[in-house]
Amino acid sequence: MRIQHLVAAANIDAEGFVIDPFLVRHGLIVAGRIAELAGPIEPLTHLNLDFPDHRLGDCLIAEQLAVGATLLWDGDHFRVSRARPLAYQRLGAVNIAQRRVAWQQRLGRPHE
Repeated sequence: MRIQHLVAAANIDAEGFVIDPFLVRHGLIVAGRIAELAGPIEPLTHLNLDFPDHRLGDCLIAEQLAVGATLLWDGDHFRVSRARPLAYQRLGAVNIAQRRVAWQQRLGRPHE
């Protein structure tokens, strides 16, 4: 399974862009519905022009952000939206190794 960026239909403007990218969440899709829903995106990695490794990119549009909610279709594929270019800013470099160690410490795991 692949984690997707998900946005509620109410968070899409008339031109098809994400209104508030801070409300985009991560989730898993099974059979066209949200099967699992995680927390919101992290601006430092998703909306950071200084961190090209993982930008927000395409967001699948759901009727709402809730487990069981249906994704919206556009013909034979899911409807998608993107944040406007102005949503991205220069937020500085991101030290992934340091973040991984901190994450593992929070989980009580020894770092690699």
